[in-house]
Amino acid sequence: MKIFKEIEFFFQRPKVILVAGNGKKTAKEAISKVLNRYFKIGKEIVILDTDAKDAELFLKRSRLPILVATHIGEYHPDREFFAGEMDQALEIEKLAEAIPAHGFLVLNFDDETIRDIKNKSIAHPLTFGFGSRANVSGTDIVLTQFPSLGTNFKINNDGNIVPCWLENLFGKENIYAALAAAAVGLALDLNLVEISEALKGYGGLLGRMKLAKGIKKSLILDDAESASSLSMLESLRILKQIGETCPEPCRRVAVLGDIVGIGKYAIEAHEALGEEIKNSADLLVTVGERAKFFSEGAKSKGMAEDKIFQFSDVVSASKFLQSEIKEGDLILVDGSKEMSMIDIVKEIEIGPIV
Repeated sequence: MKIFKEIEFFFQRPKVILVAGNGKKTAKEAISKVLNRYFKIGKEIVILDTDAKDAELFLKRSRLPILVATHIGEYHPDREFFAGEMDQALEIEKLAEAIPAHGFLVLNFDDETIRDIKNKSIAHPLTFGFGSRANVSGTDIVLTQFPSLGTNFKINNDGNIVPCWLENLFGKENIYAALAAAAVGLALDLNLVEISEALKGYGGLLGRMKLAKGIKKSLILDDAESASSLSMLESLRILKQIGETCPEPCRRVAVLGDIVGIGKYAIEAHEALGEEIKNSADLLVTVGERAKFFSEGAKSKGMAEDKIFQFSDVVSASKFLQSEIKEGDLILVDGSKEMSMIDIVKEIEIGPIV
């Protein structure tokens, strides 16, 4: 069956979109939602990421190849530009060099390392990001208020501006995904209105700044898929912003697991988030050995000890939350993938928001 599918591909030679970089999963999802509305996915267009076997071969044999390079560096919630490590870009550079002149190279403009890949390719460059010089830029970002929670922003391209709405989704990662999808749509001759309309169907991915219904009529901000110091800083700020839109005072609960992979600065990195935790959360629940330093940092900034609860594992934390959660609570769950914080989400959520 696999051989027949490959033979069919080489006869039909569909357009191929290959998505690379650290934001490839969210970008691939957003691209799929936009294109599925206007094309036959799997027939006219094949959408892959770099985890797929023979992805480079499919790109080379495509009638119209499009390589989407998302960020490889870690973005900061307060800064426009950043840069990834050069060695992380080598695979993407190799793919970019393989694209013929009639193909497209869609690049995250804000990641300076990714942006420079356009010099390695003869394909048509098309950039996206928050920088004003990007071909497709996102501006005027606003978190909407209850009851219709989500992110509003504007997509800009060549003097054309359209509003975009991401329901129950938050954070730069999801906006980058939408902008990447918009750039791909433009490469395939869609207009911004068509793209914005299709993005209403983009529901994001579990564990990536997605809002869900929780037990006892609570709301869960699920960011349990991964964590770094900067991504957790962003998620805490969004917890605060959403909480400020509640029609009635709601309790903001931060459930935070270890940030893994920081190295020798692990204690300092966890403690440094203390002020943001104190400003953003009314209740702190920590999971893991390193996460206890969230508590130390929060206490040093004035958070009361009776508002802090520490657990060594997700099972104990889940049991506590099931009894502690109150109606109207807004609960952020965040932590590194290795901490299995997603298991906490599974225990306290009742389903997506419809």
